[in-house]
Amino acid sequence: MPRVTDSGDPHRDLAGVLHDVSNALTVLLGWVGEARTPGASEEMVAYALTVIEERARVARDLARRAIGEVRLDEQRQIGAVIREVTGALRVEAARKGTRLVVSGCEATAMISGSLDLAQILTNLVLNAIAHAPSGTPVEVTVGVGAEYCTLVVSDEGPGIPASRQQSIFHGDSLRPGGTGVGLRHSRALARAAGGEVDFVKSTGDGQKGASFRVLWPRADAVAEPPSPTPRASDLEGWSILLVEDDDAVIQLLNATLQARGASVTVALNANQLSAALAEQAYRAVLIDLSPIAENPDRALADIRSRLPQAKILLITGNVDALPATFSDHNIELVRKPFDMGEVIRVLRSPLSI
Repeated sequence: MPRVTDSGDPHRDLAGVLHDVSNALTVLLGWVGEARTPGASEEMVAYALTVIEERARVARDLARRAIGEVRLDEQRQIGAVIREVTGALRVEAARKGTRLVVSGCEATAMISGSLDLAQILTNLVLNAIAHAPSGTPVEVTVGVGAEYCTLVVSDEGPGIPASRQQSIFHGDSLRPGGTGVGLRHSRALARAAGGEVDFVKSTGDGQKGASFRVLWPRADAVAEPPSPTPRASDLEGWSILLVEDDDAVIQLLNATLQARGASVTVALNANQLSAALAEQAYRAVLIDLSPIAENPDRALADIRSRLPQAKILLITGNVDALPATFSDHNIELVRKPFDMGEVIRVLRSPLSI
């Protein structure tokens, strides 16, 4: 778990802010050079201008926060933040002869403090680029847990001696002429947000490479419900398939149905739905439109062909009546927001097929 927040406001740390502004300007100037390259395509110039504008806004916002101006912080998907940062740093990586390898940037978990996270990631990636040998990758890996998102930035450079793996967060720079501000400021920003930046790999003693990890709290995290309390066992022995991608709805239905004796299998998307149907039979299927939005006809046909006697409930807030495509599948509609008593009543009602 992240450690307690350091005292003081890292957004008013002038040295740290100037360091981050310098990084933003480094990226900006790199894309200015790219846009001016002879023979640059219109698409490349347009992309460069987009990055230049975005980095200029970052530098402006950092400066405004340093002098105490309030900045509205909208929640964003972490994957979008990662794509922006790594896309903006692509030129710098190419200039140093390295390449960025990013995985997990399709993650849709929501975060607050995206500007701070972007600055932390920028710091870590620029450090990795500086230490990575030419021709080697700098890897950025994104993971999503129940409460935190995890970012890991790794390089194949000389590593960090064990004796300096903590001092680098207190102003000890490994770069000739470096000030040691970047990692110190990054950790302060993370702790202020309830997260952490730490060092996770490398001995520097014969093993190459270093990895830094960022823990960042999810804005859409849903607390785990307590263990279900046994209730009326009116669903005892039922096996129910839940096709849903909203964490809060999954937890509500899972806890309530299990408390009534049912066993619940969750599918977050169409692929997981197909896999679940291939593994076992179900007495009922509760399905939201979102996970099967690309091809609802196919998903429903697959369910009905494999489970001809199952009760199917469409649970959605997007329609007032069953879509025409659902009319031939004997499906009951339960609209969000719903009452759990309504779900139980529909499940227990006689099947009309």
